[in-house]
Amino acid sequence: MKGSDLSNLVVEYVLTRKLDELAVLTVESSANHLNINRSHLSRTFKREKGFTIEEFIFKIKIGRAATLLRENDQITVKEIAKKMGFCRCDYFIRIFKLYFGTTPAKYRELIKRNPDIY
Repeated sequence: MKGSDLSNLVVEYVLTRKLDELAVLTVESSANHLNINRSHLSRTFKREKGFTIEEFIFKIKIGRAATLLRENDQITVKEIAKKMGFCRCDYFIRIFKLYFGTTPAKYRELIKRNPDIY
């Protein structure tokens, strides 16, 4: 299998995970699903895409977290962190802020005031 095919399979696998599957989504689980060596998969993906599978998974989790923040104001930031598989809420907040430049709570406030901002 060509590297780009393998990388695209990873992307497809990650993007098609349901919300409840994100909490346990890892490089290891992706490699197991594709029945391929984790190290080979990681190297190939990094070479083809220019970023790691871990970074890609984080990006997807944070994007889905932002969607939850926009669509459901009844769910707490702590609950969202747990749904995304983060053991500690403060770590989730830190990662979210790296991607969006603001905390999840402030993001939610911004969205309420201006739904077209993001």
